[in-house]
Amino acid sequence: MTVWERLRNPCGWRAGAKQISVDAMLPLLVVPTLAVIAAQTVLCTTLVFLATPVLVYYLHHNFLRFLLRTKFFLMWTITSVLMLMLVFEMSVVPLLEILPEENLLFMVCVVGGIWCGYKAKLNADHAAQEGAVNVQGLELGEGSGELCVTCRRRAPPKAYHCRLCQICILNREYHCKWLDCCIGSNNLRWYLGCLFFSAIAFIYGSNLTMTSVCHPFILIGTILLPDDCSDVYHQLETTCSLLVSSVVSEFS
Repeated sequence: MTVWERLRNPCGWRAGAKQISVDAMLPLLVVPTLAVIAAQTVLCTTLVFLATPVLVYYLHHNFLRFLLRTKFFLMWTITSVLMLMLVFEMSVVPLLEILPEENLLFMVCVVGGIWCGYKAKLNADHAAQEGAVNVQGLELGEGSGELCVTCRRRAPPKAYHCRLCQICILNREYHCKWLDCCIGSNNLRWYLGCLFFSAIAFIYGSNLTMTSVCHPFILIGTILLPDDCSDVYHQLETTCSLLVSSVVSEFS
């Protein structure tokens, strides 16, 4: 908590200094560091791939779960997407193995996933703010609808209380930690769109990356698959591009 208080942005914001959360800063340091370490040798790659889920679980179990709302997973998502775009555009595209149409399709899917994810979180935040405003003037148990056993206020039918958002969400599916918002009736379509575009971008971008830095072979027509990737560890940039593409393929 002392470190948390000390981390303040001294920039000249109109509202004064901004406090920087420690959990939000961790992915900005951890994700690039893990990528550089994994790019050294095959053994380092294997160790990082095995240790990363354990590290995330350890941080969540011992530190993050005690916070009411954490930006750790949201910042991990943002950092991963930015790394994917930067590595692809700065390391893979200059190899001149990718057509402009393929790069355009990849960027459209990435931007579409980012936009849908942004709209999903924006709608969730608006719903949470409206719900908080609606219950400010109510006493316990007042209002219409069923009584929520957690917040002791009347909630609409098919609404479920989220302990992280501290509000009842209509048709709540679950709380998505990677977007830091609840998925319900107000943002379900945007969330599904985010998953759709992100899956296409990750799979397509991974295929383009691996068939550019590795020796590819023709599967069907113009569809290529990587064959031999033994030479990628001779150069740090190509190794990082292969690792980033492999990680996003695994998560997608």
